[in-house]
This record gives sequence, C-alpha cells and structure tokens, in this order.
Amino acid sequence: MSLLKNKRQRKSSEIPTTATSDIAFLLLIFFIVMPMKVDEIGIFMALPGKKAQTQTVRIRQSNVLTIKIHGNNSVTVDGSTIVLPSLRSMIEQRLVENPETVVIVETHPDADYGMMVACLDEVKLSDARKVSLKTTGM
Repeated sequence: MSLLKNKRQRKSSEIPTTATSDIAFLLLIFFIVMPMKVDEIGIFMALPGKKAQTQTVRIRQSNVLTIKIHGNNSVTVDGSTIVLPSLRSMIEQRLVENPETVVIVETHPDADYGMMVACLDEVKLSDARKVSLKTTGM
C-alpha cells in the first residue's frame, strides 16, 4: 500500500510537448498564407514620374468632366448634383460623345474616404482611361 502512495505523489518533471509540433505547423501555415491575403484587387493608377511632374498639359474645358465630392458627401458632376448609381452612365455617355474626355475626381478633405472610393469604382467601371485626382482646399 505504501508503494501506491509513492507513485501517486510523484509528479512528472517533464513539460508535455505533444501539441508543440501542431502549433508550430499551424503558425507556419498562417505566416505563409497571410501575405497572399494582403494582395487585394484595387484600382490601378499609373502615377506620373519625375518627367511628367515638370510638364504642364493644357486640356480644353470641353474635354474635362469634373466630379466633385463635397464635405457633406454629396456628388456633383460639372455643377449638377447627382446620385451615385447614375455616375457610371453619365461618364459612359460623355466618353461616347467625346473619347478624349479627362475625368477629374475632386474630393473635399471632410468627405468620407468610402465615398471617394465608390466614385472611383464607378469611374473604373465606366472604362475611363484618363483620370485625375484632386483635393480641394478647406
């Protein structure tokens, strides 16, 4: 009977490591897969290089379509207030009439970032190739 008590009282001095390999494997998979999730599909925009920054390009006013996103998140196209779902069709119509149209998206600093992205999405869906981003002063 005394032998049984001694066996029960002894505690193992080893640390259980059976799950260590599973955890290491899961961490390895996590750090391999996560960088792939960072590459999200976005709006491709070719930013100008140093040469383009020094050149000033003159554009006729008839070739410009100005989209303004105001501080209260209202959207105007060439001074007329519109709703966001109609933006794409307006741009497409303008591009059919004048393929040289340059779309300028002018965003007020107080406007929501999401509204600017929504407008840029509509510009991209309209297949406009000449797009300029501009911020208005406060």
